[in-house]
Amino acid sequence: MKAISLYLYSIIIFVYFLGCSNTNSSEKIDQETSHISLQNEKKLEELKLEASRLRGGGSIKSVSLDSTTARINYVANFDEYKQLNPQSSLSEQDLKAYWESGNAVKKALVDGSVRIMKKLQYVNQVNIILPFQNHTYSISISKEALEKFTAHDFETLIADWEKNFSDPYVYDRNGREKFFSKFGTIR
Repeated sequence: MKAISLYLYSIIIFVYFLGCSNTNSSEKIDQETSHISLQNEKKLEELKLEASRLRGGGSIKSVSLDSTTARINYVANFDEYKQLNPQSSLSEQDLKAYWESGNAVKKALVDGSVRIMKKLQYVNQVNIILPFQNHTYSISISKEALEKFTAHDFETLIADWEKNFSDPYVYDRNGREKFFSKFGTIR
């Protein structure tokens, strides 16, 4: 009888400690998940801030981050713009004139897509959608594809940003068209 009692007592102690260790494991998993969630929220807030600094940043409707891929969507029309910026004195004609001036749409997409990766090391790909005048302009580029296209590794590219990227691909019309035709679409 004492042997059975000792055996049952041992089992109870074992189950108790097993249950405690699972609780600790669960707590550690919860803490790690919470920490990862906070990191992701911080990264998303950084992305939103950088996106707001892009060309036409006040016209950005949504920003998301999926692992290392940033997605940025501009407003589709003036009504959406006014919903986002009710205090703005910008008229519909002003907004239209902004996007029509000096190839602004393609400049925004070419420059913005790479600038986000330049500013945020953890972003390895950027997808931007910009609807304008019954067309949807979009661009999708990764660091790897950018390196192949420019024949520069990413660190070299951003070390001399103007010489290696802005001047040849944002401000030079032929370079911008070549870049956009490789990574962009118009529908």
